[in-house]
Amino acid sequence: MPEDKLHNLRHSLAHLLAAAVLEIWPDAKPSIGPSIENGFYYDFDLPEKISENDLSKIETKMKEILPSWDSFQRIEVSPVEAKEKFAHNPYKIELIDEIAASQQPITLYRSGNFTDLCRGGHVNTPNRDIKSDAFKLDRVAGAYWRGDEKNKMLTRIYGLAFETKEELEKYVAFRDEMAKRDHRVLGPKLGLFLFHEWSPGIPFYQPKGTVVRNELEKFVREISYGPGYSEVKLPQLFDAELWKTSGHWEHFQNDMFILKVEDRDFALKPMNCPGHMILYKQGLYSYKDLPLRLAEASTLFRNELSGALGGLTRVRAFAQDDCHIFLTPEQVSDEVTELLGRIKKIYDIFGMEIGDVFLSTRPEQAMGTAEEWKKAENALGQALEKANWKYEINPGDGAFYGPKIDMQIKDALGRKWQLATIQLDFQMPKRFELEYVDSDGSRKTPIVIHRAILGSFERFLGILIEQFAGAFPVWLSPVQAIILPISEKHLDYARQTAAKLFESGIRVEIDERNESVGKKIRDAELQKIPYMLVIGDKEVKSNSVTVRKRGEKEQQSLNLDEFIDKINIEIKEKRLF
Repeated sequence: MPEDKLHNLRHSLAHLLAAAVLEIWPDAKPSIGPSIENGFYYDFDLPEKISENDLSKIETKMKEILPSWDSFQRIEVSPVEAKEKFAHNPYKIELIDEIAASQQPITLYRSGNFTDLCRGGHVNTPNRDIKSDAFKLDRVAGAYWRGDEKNKMLTRIYGLAFETKEELEKYVAFRDEMAKRDHRVLGPKLGLFLFHEWSPGIPFYQPKGTVVRNELEKFVREISYGPGYSEVKLPQLFDAELWKTSGHWEHFQNDMFILKVEDRDFALKPMNCPGHMILYKQGLYSYKDLPLRLAEASTLFRNELSGALGGLTRVRAFAQDDCHIFLTPEQVSDEVTELLGRIKKIYDIFGMEIGDVFLSTRPEQAMGTAEEWKKAENALGQALEKANWKYEINPGDGAFYGPKIDMQIKDALGRKWQLATIQLDFQMPKRFELEYVDSDGSRKTPIVIHRAILGSFERFLGILIEQFAGAFPVWLSPVQAIILPISEKHLDYARQTAAKLFESGIRVEIDERNESVGKKIRDAELQKIPYMLVIGDKEVKSNSVTVRKRGEKEQQSLNLDEFIDKINIEIKEKRLF
């Protein structure tokens, strides 16, 4: 169904919702009811408090009314006539005054016995176009009138709506699956991370979460950075002069944590690139030394608004697999082409695929000339074509210092995430007066590639928790195997087994509780541990373990050394399990 038609269907249902509410509560005062992604809502000033228990009653009334709605009739009225119609509804009166002041026509739409103030956008024949089994009321929430907390709190009723019953059911199932995978729920439940009001927007990594976080950093150092990179660690606090030179003081100041130190303005760094410019400037490089690749994964700080914070995907302190590549113009195409290939291989490891790719061009507030920008944009376009990547132009969405390639990565649920980015910078090296000696002995300004593949560790970890529903591959799992002794007499062998696994580099725990093996297995499944090793008399005698794999009921008896070899191969190859 075209988006405009789906919008009209959902907006029509908002009218139907208002009509049903007025039939049940005649004194209710409807305010606004737009269509939204996946459905619609309507805000009401109601004479009594309602809950989600009331939704079935309202939904039933909507389905009773629907057969009588054969059309939407447009009626254009004067401000006086409109106010007479809604004389007892202050919300509609306020909207009428605004429309009159803008000199726009005031229109009402009538269907059945219900008339509403509306600009339009409806289906032609509601009782034929709206399927009664393709919508449902979803939830009740509070909402301030016009989104202003100084105004009265209204009751917002949300609904879901699609063209067919099958699409509705598919979306509800998808949303239920998303709720099961929500990293904000699974993270604390699995002992990975938590948040506290005294440090809003900055995660506390618990022991298990720290293991996963460290494994991601190890992955970045071994695979994401790639050969030829030098890792550095620079200060996290810089004088404002650095940010003025880089352009961030002018373009990014509102997003920075700024503080006074001995009457000087300082800021916690929100990104690594200006510090890397300083580091480059301390040396003297020739074209033979380039590309120079500097990598850093230290903590960055951004002053995000509290309302924008959300679990690990939007935080105030984070680190990323950040690299800056200083190179000559002739090296750009090959370097970017290699990066594109590396990005594809890395996301294959996590079972994710690259979706939409965008080349983002010069924004309105940009440093440098149009000619410089065109040259940079062409260089990125050529690299994409050389790598045989399909892409779209995203006009005006480049960074203020240069164009970029952005990739939307698709997870297991088909959701798209903006993660990997390659940015080409002709501007900052000029502002810091960076140079290299070219083959003819002349001094030239290098180009800088800003690149991150996983992006923020925090955001990527949140996405990974949802990608795997908390059941990480063995190499990422905080506990890779748990030993389940059947009784106390098997504890000595269990401890000897754990020691041998630990010496082999495997993260292992023992469940020493005086509980049944069945309960221990259920608890290990809830903790998403990849391997459960059951130990009883038979295993002690044969120096073996009975292996049960996460999510499977079948068990396999293996010699302990066999199991160690098996799990270490899975870890080394970073299998998805």
